[in-house]
Amino acid sequence: MSAICIEHLYFRRGDFARYDLRHWDVPSQLPLGVAALGASILSFLLVIPSISHVWYTGPIAQETGDLGLEAAFTITAVLYIPLRHLEKHWMGV
Repeated sequence: MSAICIEHLYFRRGDFARYDLRHWDVPSQLPLGVAALGASILSFLLVIPSISHVWYTGPIAQETGDLGLEAAFTITAVLYIPLRHLEKHWMGV
């Protein structure tokens, strides 16, 4: 969810006209999604120590409480920006 928000607000500047609707069903014209996937996976490095559940409580959660959702949203958003820039550079967009 945070990657979608960052894509719309940061990269598309909140302008729906920046979406090319002619290519919504042409996979070769769409982004690979590597940036979103990578940011989501890398965010787990902070999410796991931040969760507090019956079966596991991480060291960060022991001190602060359950912050897993907030950590996931924030870290994914922060990591998505540089990863998306790299993906756009790699794809030649």
